[in-house]
Amino acid sequence: MSARGARTVQKEGHRVTINRVEPPRLKFAPKPTSFDREATRTWAEEEWAAMVAAQPEHQSISLSVTVFGDEYSKILWRKPRDTEERSKEALEEFEIWTNLNLNYLRPIGSFDRDHVVYSYMGFTDTITREDEAWRRAYAKERGYDYEPRWQLSPVPFIDGKPEYVVVESEERQIPPELYQQMDALFGHYLEHEERFKTEFLNNEALRKAREAYLKENPPQPKDVIINHWPISKGGAR
Repeated sequence: MSARGARTVQKEGHRVTINRVEPPRLKFAPKPTSFDREATRTWAEEEWAAMVAAQPEHQSISLSVTVFGDEYSKILWRKPRDTEERSKEALEEFEIWTNLNLNYLRPIGSFDRDHVVYSYMGFTDTITREDEAWRRAYAKERGYDYEPRWQLSPVPFIDGKPEYVVVESEERQIPPELYQQMDALFGHYLEHEERFKTEFLNNEALRKAREAYLKENPPQPKDVIINHWPISKGGAR
């Protein structure tokens, strides 16, 4: 790629070179083969309906999780909304408590269960009694109050038996999707908890090892080369 002009900017410890180059030549797509024409043919209405009917049901699970040590977890589950509801109402959340330690639940994932494909996105925050005690002592030493984040479970759980409870007043009706999605998610989590735990601990070990390595071997700045070409308002080069 030949340069029509260049300038260099000296930064701290490295240089940035900006080249104005010739625009790349456009490549035209080859003519479609018989296979391509078959793949892009128009589907009959019956064929399309049959294909749609054969697809599994898809549901999205939206939640956030706060894990309190190894004792229990609090979930904020968000009710799914259709297109009209999205433009009119705010997200409706429901509070769920469980004696499961959901610390190893991955933030984004998908799984199949009972002929339904669930896609879920949720983020996990972990609070420990030790960390809260340190924060409280740190705040006291510096003369200001600290509002602890630790929360007590609103209900007692049976030891050794996975449970969850929806904390809700009688004024709102609990959506049936909540129980369906939570049953599916908890079942999936319990079946694969050991794998999730191993993956989490491995990632934590790799993260700490990388942090230690970078602390001992900080990366050196490298020279940067930027190639660009002008584009007119009409899109022609």
